[in-house]
Amino acid sequence: MRVLLVDDNPNDRELVKRRLRKAIGDVQFVEVVKREDFKAALQRGDFDIVLTDYRLHWSDGFAVLQAVKLQYPHIPVVMVTDSGNEEVAARGMREGLSDYVLKGHLTRLPDAVREAIERERLNREYARALEELRRSHEALQEAMRQLQETQQQVIQQQRLRALGEMASGIAHDFNNALTPILGLTELLLETPTVTADPQVKRYLEMIHTAAQDAAQTVSRLREFYRPRGRAELRQPLDVNAIVEEAVQLTAPRWKEQAEARGVFIRVHTHLQPLPQVFANGGELREVLQNLIFNAVDALPNGGDITIRTYLSQSAQPEYVVIEVQDNGIGMDAETRVRCFEPFFSTKGEQGSGLGLAVVYGIVQRHEGKIEVDSQLGAGTTFRVFLPLSVEEEAVSASEQDISPNAPLRILLVEDKPLVREVLREHLLRQGHLVETAADGKKGLEKFLQSRFDLVITDLAMPVMSGEQLAAEIKRVAPNKPIILLTGFGDSLHAQNAYADLVDHVLIKPVTHYALRQAIAKVTAE
Repeated sequence: MRVLLVDDNPNDRELVKRRLRKAIGDVQFVEVVKREDFKAALQRGDFDIVLTDYRLHWSDGFAVLQAVKLQYPHIPVVMVTDSGNEEVAARGMREGLSDYVLKGHLTRLPDAVREAIERERLNREYARALEELRRSHEALQEAMRQLQETQQQVIQQQRLRALGEMASGIAHDFNNALTPILGLTELLLETPTVTADPQVKRYLEMIHTAAQDAAQTVSRLREFYRPRGRAELRQPLDVNAIVEEAVQLTAPRWKEQAEARGVFIRVHTHLQPLPQVFANGGELREVLQNLIFNAVDALPNGGDITIRTYLSQSAQPEYVVIEVQDNGIGMDAETRVRCFEPFFSTKGEQGSGLGLAVVYGIVQRHEGKIEVDSQLGAGTTFRVFLPLSVEEEAVSASEQDISPNAPLRILLVEDKPLVREVLREHLLRQGHLVETAADGKKGLEKFLQSRFDLVITDLAMPVMSGEQLAAEIKRVAPNKPIILLTGFGDSLHAQNAYADLVDHVLIKPVTHYALRQAIAKVTAE
């Protein structure tokens, strides 16, 4: 270790050297008595740490500190003095001093020197790591830019797949929270005394619709890259009704929030009579909500959004067209070409760059197409084309026809009290006898003590998981039907993952219809 010792008192220098040699051993000193010695030492720079007195005949400790830090910012400086005070120490620390030791307490000096050198070493390593991270980040950005130029479609799918992986981490809690919302609104909508008030019924239907849409958000982002079957999650839908729902659900954004900022946006609808289309209602509302929000962002000073629906017969197959037009700021040619790219945004930190990418993916999955017309200062028009298909109507209608389940004795195992109570109420309303348990261990005890026709269990639970519970039940009663509830993953993956252990998997949030359908399936088998 090489120490630059700046002190014009020879006795003090000797005390410092003796203390450090005794405690550290191999220490070399460069002693500075005069200003010329200090300048020469700075030019050589062959030292690991600087020890300086506060008061010097030719300068002071702060001037030494500033001169060292100017040339060697990573070399630690420790002030060793008997004439300082707390104010001097505080100022020194603010200006980059590593430590402050009184000459009357030199026993602390060796530790102060070691700690100062170690801190600077760690700071240098941290700075190097940050620099390497910055270079890696720049390299990654360049690689991504090159990939975007040559493989736009692949990058779109890969990025959204990565987003889906991140989203899966919150899917479990998200879906558990939505289960009571969906379940309780369904129960209320089935209660005549509640729905007698048309306004209350309408509010409940809007809450239920919004919760259904939210339940699909994480899974849609995660599964954006995965092609789906034509009939998956689809049913006959009234497009005009979906448009009206989307306008109502987005009203807080384009009306209340905008007016709070002194911005006035008007939404107009021109909806022609249309045949039904076969689509996923939640996904179609997601398309409209994103297009409306995009239009709102294009109207920073207010304006008009016009939504039209009509039947296009200019091509085969026929299309139902949804048109969302604004008279806002518009897009230039480059933005118009790139607007459907994942993570491409012109909104800075306020934009995620995912809205239009999700819209594009949903339309593609529905075998449709989307067009955009826009000019700077002249507004933007998005047109969504959804094909008509008569063949799916019979299939979708038959899927809705499920006969009531015969009364069963059911064991329900679920650790979330609110979710457990809502599911229990659904099962009771379907005419079943229900016993509940708060974890897998209690559930197994109840199963072994009584006879049950069916077991419904959550997957993630304390003490004993649903997977472990199912394994124990199948060991003693191999033919006992088991339905597994989970907030993780997608339905197809979960069915495959637990196919050898349970008879059916339900993805949360669980609806009344889905529960009845699952019970009918496992009891029929």
